[in-house]
Amino acid sequence: MNRFLVVIALLLPAIGSAQDVRLKAIFGTSAMFEIDGKQRLLKSGKTSPEGVTLVSVTSDHALVKMDGREQRLTLAAPVASQYAEVSKAEVRLSPDRRGHYNTSAWINGRQVPVMVDTGATSIAFNYPTAKSLGLDLSRAQPMRVSTASGVEQAYRLQLSSVTIGGITVHNVDATVLGNNFPQVTLLGNSFLSRVDMQQQDGLLLLRARD
Repeated sequence: MNRFLVVIALLLPAIGSAQDVRLKAIFGTSAMFEIDGKQRLLKSGKTSPEGVTLVSVTSDHALVKMDGREQRLTLAAPVASQYAEVSKAEVRLSPDRRGHYNTSAWINGRQVPVMVDTGATSIAFNYPTAKSLGLDLSRAQPMRVSTASGVEQAYRLQLSSVTIGGITVHNVDATVLGNNFPQVTLLGNSFLSRVDMQQQDGLLLLRARD
């Protein structure tokens, strides 16, 4: 049995029959939930009108308190009172005030903030971020790219793995620019083209294919 299905099976008995709680997205110390069909954005320590308290949150799960019991919810295995088997991992992202979809990714085992960019051919890092992630540019392919400030030195390489929520994609192409652009790592089509992606009720839904 898939591990995240085991987690769901263990948690189901503790959830009240009148309450349907699903984790939709994580934003730093806050998390977006769907509670009885309503969208609720909670900060750590806050309680929704339905009585769900966000105890703590990490990059990949939220610890909530419901009916006096604590439950661990993940993006890959959201808990619901009416359980339907989830065959593929999903991640749901809410837009920020500028309409951008931001989240955290684990790249080669290290965490980095990313922004979804369907206009980017590949995942794109600035040079300082690439160094902080321990990427070996000595083995990367040098290239030249055109930016708003002119032609810049860049490097093409392949990432061992990229994980967002419960979705992991292996051998992902990436580009490293030799300056401070882009300020936020861009999650481009070398990753996005290998997952199913759609907009639903204002949210961006990413779903694993395998």
